[in-house]
Amino acid sequence: MTLDKGKIKNPEIDRRKVMIGTAWSIPVIAVAAATPAIAASVPPVVVTPGTGTVISNWKGDHHYGSFEEDLDQRAYDFPVTVKDANGNPVVGATVTVTVAGQNDDGDVLGIYAYPAPDNGGPESDQSRSATVTTGADGVALFAVSTQNLSSSERPSTATMTVTVTSNGVTTVSVINVVLTESD
Repeated sequence: MTLDKGKIKNPEIDRRKVMIGTAWSIPVIAVAAATPAIAASVPPVVVTPGTGTVISNWKGDHHYGSFEEDLDQRAYDFPVTVKDANGNPVVGATVTVTVAGQNDDGDVLGIYAYPAPDNGGPESDQSRSATVTTGADGVALFAVSTQNLSSSERPSTATMTVTVTSNGVTTVSVINVVLTESD
């Protein structure tokens, strides 16, 4: 291949044009090189139960602790499972569950790091938030107590907001709870 010098105005390379080209390309190269590293270091997590979950099989008057022998009064276990995008357990994630929902008697739900205490129920012993770290199985175990509901207080509704933080990334799920009966 031969170079036709008749078409080139100046066969020498201009230093200023090289510097301008270099100045524009360095930030673009830096951004392009940094983006995949950031994206790869922050994998998404899958939280179960997730947003949109509705719990409708719990009943009121379950506030006698996690070790109550009578299943009609025992607090409910509430495991939160955290997995990575490949389905592997996420160890050491911080999980916070916050409950909200009231009726004429007070709080509908109480949330505890497992085990739940035997108490007078969420209407008299409020516990609106609890934080647990996931174990080797990717599970953070909580316990939920429910208010004793009179017939005029049914149905009662509440929400549970599950906030998971892992590797600097936060995932939030909102679970709805509907209590239609009391034991």
